[in-house]
Amino acid sequence: MTNSESVNRFQNLFELIGDPVVEFELIDEEPIVRTLNPAFIEVFGYNPDQIKGESLNEFIVPSEADDEAARFDKRTSKGKYNSGVVTRLTADGPRDFLYRGIPYERDNREFGFAIYTDITERNKRKEKLKRQKQRFEKFAEIISHDIRNPLNVAKGRAEMLDQEHADVIARNLDRIEDIIDDVLTVVWTGQPVEATEPTELYVIAEQCWDHVASSTASLSVEDETVIQADPDRFKQLLENLFRNAIEHGGENATVRIGTVAPDQLFIADDGPGIPDDAREQVFNRGYSTATDGTGLGLSIVETICDAHGWTVTATASERGGARFEITNVDIGEKN
Repeated sequence: MTNSESVNRFQNLFELIGDPVVEFELIDEEPIVRTLNPAFIEVFGYNPDQIKGESLNEFIVPSEADDEAARFDKRTSKGKYNSGVVTRLTADGPRDFLYRGIPYERDNREFGFAIYTDITERNKRKEKLKRQKQRFEKFAEIISHDIRNPLNVAKGRAEMLDQEHADVIARNLDRIEDIIDDVLTVVWTGQPVEATEPTELYVIAEQCWDHVASSTASLSVEDETVIQADPDRFKQLLENLFRNAIEHGGENATVRIGTVAPDQLFIADDGPGIPDDAREQVFNRGYSTATDGTGLGLSIVETICDAHGWTVTATASERGGARFEITNVDIGEKN
């Protein structure tokens, strides 16, 4: 490849790359703009004729970041690579960027490329999730303390009444406590999953089954696969589905769990199944066919799936019972 061809290929890359890029020359450790790619002009909004030949820092570095920019320029003058999350000024105001600075020499002069990836919207989403998490935690604190404490007082007072009234009050107070527990679970399981780990399906399914099953119900784990999940929340998901199968299918229910596609899990039972017109409603908060249910069990399942980026749907099993299919799951083989 000739030198001319190499230059042309580099120029095409410089022009077509989606991130803003500036080529600058370091003069007295000051980055003087030599070339801008179209993405820089679009994102930063400055007139090329206005900024070329001028200090890049004078245009895009906010005053509170002067020392940071000076450190980057110092490192560039020593031939060192730079990177970091920075705030820079565009024509429309400050935005957040992932910055990379690449130094090079030409004709005994110091040059560099400054590459900026706009992460403003990503940071806004992270901040929004952080605020949401704080609100959830406050909500959980109110439920856990401000509501549960007077509930305990009411239970104590109910024991002082005659047996008939005390039993009715106690049942309703127990139901309130169940609802509180489920609401707290919704708050906890709804937080976005920040980290997953390899989880053996057979092992975790057996553990969950031991927590919820009767001695006469049976579980069949049809695949020894490994999935990427938050183990605690995945346990909650399986326990809720197993409990749902036994509540509706009876003490002798048979439950199967396995995979049917590279990214799909299924949990199926041999119970009465879910009517066609109720298969979407079952995930609604408060939906329940049991008189003493909170209606949050399957809602929690959907919440956990959403937190992982999975999708859950309800359908019919081969034996006429309920079947829940969970897609977009990262599934691998057991080593």
